[in-house]
Amino acid sequence: MFSKPRVFAALLALGLAVPAAAHTVWLVPEGGGWQVLFGGHAGASQSYPAANLKAVTALAADGSALAVSRSVRDDGVRLTVAGAPSLILAHYDNGIHTTRSDGPSAVRPMNEVPNALRATRAIKYHKTIAAWLPIVARPAGQPFEVVPVSARQPVAGRPMRVRVFIGGRPAAGIKVARNEDSGDVVTNAEGFANFTPTQGFNKLWAGRRTPVSGNRAYTEESIEYSLGFFAR
Repeated sequence: MFSKPRVFAALLALGLAVPAAAHTVWLVPEGGGWQVLFGGHAGASQSYPAANLKAVTALAADGSALAVSRSVRDDGVRLTVAGAPSLILAHYDNGIHTTRSDGPSAVRPMNEVPNALRATRAIKYHKTIAAWLPIVARPAGQPFEVVPVSARQPVAGRPMRVRVFIGGRPAAGIKVARNEDSGDVVTNAEGFANFTPTQGFNKLWAGRRTPVSGNRAYTEESIEYSLGFFAR
């Protein structure tokens, strides 16, 4: 376990500079609450439709749900949690992105876009570890989830073991990396993989893309996960 003020200060100093190659969601503490960030390309965060943030849940050390309120501002969403969370979970639906032959991609289903070539439905899940307590090492029930095997706070430079679950079952062959463009670690047959954290704030990425047939709206489903935590 660690001191929240110390972690919050470190996250505030480091969080906005975290590489964000993947289009994923993560949180950084701000003014006693949390700011929701959405990662774009080239290490920059970007604006996003606040309505696409479908669900946010905060869990206390005993697994009970804490009340979460959100406020929408021009630069994104702020969250306020009533109590001391150990975990904060989020689900973000980034919609359907259609590539066409005669122009830029459109955020609409493929059957609504002239000259469409292919389309991807993009779904994001996130978990912020606010306090390293036993609940951290147990699945929280997200449809796609990364769970640390140990509830002990990771140490920079030392591999930590995680397990990936899809639909509550261990998932094999899922890429685990610092971002979607780096690393070649994939989960084994039991869903386990190792990730080596750096000092300060870490954003572990996991994801997969699955071809979809017989669907007029999209040809591929992309599901991504970001796990935000502090390593000492």
